[in-house]
Amino acid sequence: MSRPVSRQSERRTGFLVLGVFGFLTILFTGLFPPFSNPNELSHLETVYAAVENGTFRIDQAIGVLGQHEDKASSGGSFYSNKAPGLSLAAIPVYRFLRFFLPRPHAASDVIFVCLRVLVVSSICVLALARFHARLSARDGSTALLVTAAAGFGTPYVFYARSFLSHAWTAALLYLAWDLWKRGEEDPTPGRQAAAWSVGAGFLAGWAAISEYPVALVLPLLALRALSGRVPGRRRAVLLCLGAGVPIALLAAYDTICFGSPFVLSSAREALPGYAELSHRGLFGFGAPSAEIGFGYLMHPARGILLFSPFLLWTLAGFWRWWRNREDRADCLFFAATTALFFFVMTGYPNWHGGWSLGNRYLLPVLFPAAYAIGQALVSPVSRSLFAATMVFSVLTHALLTLTWPYFPLNVPWPPATASLWFLQRGWVAPSLGGAAVTLALALGAVLGVLLAVLAVGSLSRRACWMAWLVGGGALAVTLLFPPQLSFGGRLWRAAVFGRFSGLDPAREELRRVLQSAATPSEQRRAADAWRLFGPI
Repeated sequence: MSRPVSRQSERRTGFLVLGVFGFLTILFTGLFPPFSNPNELSHLETVYAAVENGTFRIDQAIGVLGQHEDKASSGGSFYSNKAPGLSLAAIPVYRFLRFFLPRPHAASDVIFVCLRVLVVSSICVLALARFHARLSARDGSTALLVTAAAGFGTPYVFYARSFLSHAWTAALLYLAWDLWKRGEEDPTPGRQAAAWSVGAGFLAGWAAISEYPVALVLPLLALRALSGRVPGRRRAVLLCLGAGVPIALLAAYDTICFGSPFVLSSAREALPGYAELSHRGLFGFGAPSAEIGFGYLMHPARGILLFSPFLLWTLAGFWRWWRNREDRADCLFFAATTALFFFVMTGYPNWHGGWSLGNRYLLPVLFPAAYAIGQALVSPVSRSLFAATMVFSVLTHALLTLTWPYFPLNVPWPPATASLWFLQRGWVAPSLGGAAVTLALALGAVLGVLLAVLAVGSLSRRACWMAWLVGGGALAVTLLFPPQLSFGGRLWRAAVFGRFSGLDPAREELRRVLQSAATPSEQRRAADAWRLFGPI
């Protein structure tokens, strides 16, 4: 039998969950100098060039912040190859920060950490807060279980503290629906109700110009609007008008950079390999692939059901939500959004995202997928099993984000084969404090969240203990019996550690791997790695 919990305890725990999430986005810088993530660098150079040089061309910015492969080429100049939504939103914030902070000379300068916190992390915290508020009103105390799982048990916890557009887009898309819902719930037909609709369209449109595949969701949101009462049709028009503003901004940006409002940055890739990919099919997307779909779900380095098994409750949640006959229009919208986005993304050959933490390309539909889960947590058994998967997911992502977070496909189950290996050698993600203090604060904060959420999550005392035993025990087993790492995986691990941790200047770890090269192919790869990652 679950323990009775007061609404006040639930509210306090909700504040704790959101506060710890926000605290972690500030504690960790999200940067790993001298390494610069090409994706982040491409965005940052656009912001830098726009404010410091008065242009979207990043040629000069590359000379200041660093070279990378995520570039588009047009008219003999380089531009970012990224959807510009995040960069355009950051430009006025960067301009404001320049009143107080000096002009940056590296991508790791403090102004960019502040920029990320103000632009990306703040929106991600707000979206998580609104997500919890909606779930709490509908699902009661199980809302905390789902909120903690979505916030801490997925790659959202990392990308919310990175200057990449995936978590940012997930936040915008959910906030767009949340604003629309407020407008629908507002009984007054005046200006405030109209503002909700325009604002919802604006946020959804900005999400689409931040990650182009999200444009698929805009028609679904419009259909959701039309499914309402007659005034809903008027609000659907207002929603489309709101979405038109960022889309017009994208058209202006593309005209300035690439000479036409119909030419996207991805169509002007500077790197030959990326250019070839972008010209396949429709904007680089081909026919949906069952193999890619399986990879998204079950690949040992990317599978969302392996890293975040609590998402197994999504289908059951949608099924029960539909059968409950409550807010069926929203159920259909979230289910269609999740299914359509996943289906289309299985047609993208570069689905794995290169060096990456988890499945970042599916992150934009995290909240629609997770919103339904609470409907499936109706029985004590279901809640107990879900709690165990939540503990497993949260602890797994805590381990992944405490150190170097970018993993290639040939590193299976990176919590055991990479993260633990790095931490054993003292490599902790850069933060505002020292390594030991950061580990204590971060782990203490995450464990505190789990303890608090389990205490108020409609679970019996026995179910709480079982959640720790099953969830924590399952992770411990994977750490004690990790998968075998290939020569290429061990070579990558030692090379990254030697080059970017600052803890192995003589490259002793890399040298040990080189000495184990047994075949001519391995020896050639070892020689190349030493040339690229050996002592400078």
